[in-house]
Amino acid sequence: MKVLCVYLFILLCMAKVTFAQDEKTSLLVITGGHGFDRLAFFEMMDALGNIEYKELAQPDANAYFLNPEGFDVILFYDMVQEISEAEKAGFEQMVKEGVGLVFLHHAIVSYQDWDFYRDVLGGRYIENGDDTQTQSTYQHDVHFDVKIADKDHPIVWGMEDFEIFDEIYGQVFISPQVNVLISSSHSESMEHLMWTREINSKTRSVYLQPGHGPGIFADPRYRKLLKNSIEWAAFRR
Repeated sequence: MKVLCVYLFILLCMAKVTFAQDEKTSLLVITGGHGFDRLAFFEMMDALGNIEYKELAQPDANAYFLNPEGFDVILFYDMVQEISEAEKAGFEQMVKEGVGLVFLHHAIVSYQDWDFYRDVLGGRYIENGDDTQTQSTYQHDVHFDVKIADKDHPIVWGMEDFEIFDEIYGQVFISPQVNVLISSSHSESMEHLMWTREINSKTRSVYLQPGHGPGIFADPRYRKLLKNSIEWAAFRR
């Protein structure tokens, strides 16, 4: 009888995992404030599978925080500075109540004066350096190595080190509280390229530095990282 109960429990767990994997994830994609190859980007998004997305573009996208519609995950691929105090409060409330957050590439430049955003993302590209903080840098069209730093994490589990060709950032502030997933040894690149944060029991965030495109959008390893990030942020991985 005990063996039968254990067997049934295992079957139930497997069924729950299968259901979670088959269930579609609803995703809000926020763009604007920075140019990108729309065709290549949305070809990538269409190929991810089990993800239903809607795009909102800046400068109007921030109004979503005033009346959120309940997406599982928000993907930030924008680069803006303007946001009202009411929109900030709406975002902070949403994070408190629970939402998945994925920040991609230049989204780390947004909201230079909003520390809550920096803390949730886990870092900041510093646009205007001074005596207290170093100016961040960028460089287009670079071959650089990607090293898996946390091989046990569900987002990168089973992946091997690889190389990619994309834009790099340097001298970026990274919070010591992040969990680093991938890094690079390139001398001009920020050391850590991807990390996660568990903000509370209901909200997870991921930052992924590569993403200038269009070549990177077609890379199957990059697509896997992005898809896994969305699923992990939605508590489905």
